[in-house]
Amino acid sequence: MPGWRILGLGLTVFAVLGLNGLVHGPIATAKDGSRATATKSGSDKAFKAAKKEYQQRIHNKKPTDRIAALKLLADFPTGDAADLVYVSLLDDRVVEVRDAAIKFLAALRDRSDVTEKLLQRMTTATRKDGMDIRALGALRALGGTEDDALQFRLINYLNEFLGTPQVDQQILHTMLDEQAPKGEADVMRMLMLFTRTDFFDRNFGLRRCVVQGLTQVKDRDAITHLINLLPRFKGLIQFDVVSHLIVSTGENFGDDAGKWKVWWTERQNPNFKVDKSKVPPIGSYVKFGEYYGIPICAKRVVFVLDTSGSMRGGKIEAAQTELIRVIRELPKEVHFSIVAFDSGVRVWQRELVQATEQMKQIAINVVLEQQARADTASFDALEAAFDLDPEAIYFLSDGAPRGGKIDDPVQIVSTIAGVNRVRRISINSIGIDTATPVAAGFARFMQTLAEGNWGVYKAVN
Repeated sequence: MPGWRILGLGLTVFAVLGLNGLVHGPIATAKDGSRATATKSGSDKAFKAAKKEYQQRIHNKKPTDRIAALKLLADFPTGDAADLVYVSLLDDRVVEVRDAAIKFLAALRDRSDVTEKLLQRMTTATRKDGMDIRALGALRALGGTEDDALQFRLINYLNEFLGTPQVDQQILHTMLDEQAPKGEADVMRMLMLFTRTDFFDRNFGLRRCVVQGLTQVKDRDAITHLINLLPRFKGLIQFDVVSHLIVSTGENFGDDAGKWKVWWTERQNPNFKVDKSKVPPIGSYVKFGEYYGIPICAKRVVFVLDTSGSMRGGKIEAAQTELIRVIRELPKEVHFSIVAFDSGVRVWQRELVQATEQMKQIAINVVLEQQARADTASFDALEAAFDLDPEAIYFLSDGAPRGGKIDDPVQIVSTIAGVNRVRRISINSIGIDTATPVAAGFARFMQTLAEGNWGVYKAVN
């Protein structure tokens, strides 16, 4: 949807109201029945008056006026007030207003009538129209809860909709990406909700998105959660977690979750700090070897080889030699394929195959058979690699794109990054002969392709 980046919801403007000034405790109820009835009647009238004024103020042009309108509901911490905020401000065009509304609702999440109303709204709306900006706002408001019962209900909500057409994965990933760097405990607890869903275990993209989010939370509990989650991960996500643990702690226990847990438990001192000068290099934890110095840590890998005319001679021979070396060293737990491209694209296996000795030898023969031809259909080759559903792509080329569905480098990077936002495939690029001034544009293309897709760029001259 246009403008989906508007989902980045900063919370700073909310400070102008002061949380304590927005939400008060529940109104006391008298023991005497008549007095209780009178009190309720008076409360209903007061709420109706506040609601009327609130509905007038939220139409003001100034965002600060719309935020200030929330004060009118401060004395009514009820489901009706929460419902009113849900339908009126959670889709406001201004991010600060939406943030204020979310914080208002978050302060009420311990009240059962509020959570009941919000969950009902979220579920009904998502079933009918999909998980929209309002539902995501309510999810943020409730997702930071420490209440087990509410967490369970939110997980049920997510289990019903994640992975269905009702959820636009682009919008969901954008929300998670933008909230994680804020590093708040509420964000961490929301992310942890996703780790308990069925879709988290089924979908690589969401799994990596959530893990990447947890690595950005500056809270000691985030480290604890990642260590506890480590046994559930293999391949590239396991590498993501281990790499983060190495940088965060200065230790390297690889994928041994038991050792990490013992060591971390012994250091539950809030004053513990990492000596950055002693942090071991990430490369010290490499599972499946290296390709042009880039670690191979994914269990599902595609190698993309440029066989255009400019690769003829020594360049293609050197590329074949390096690729053959890597293939020979792949362990059986890795599944892989090869895509060769020039004006056309040739996919060796339409599904990734296990790196057995037999399959590796066949792959080596295929690599040796490749000959240089015309043109460089880079986009088509990347598209074919995506269709193989890998965790990582290693893309080797020596020239600017030409002869494919898309030839403009900027458009290729933009299109690939857009598709990959929810796939989370690492695209590592190896640029051959990028040192000359004439190759500056090509080098920039290869570098931005990798940097925009969780990959590594390597120039080979």
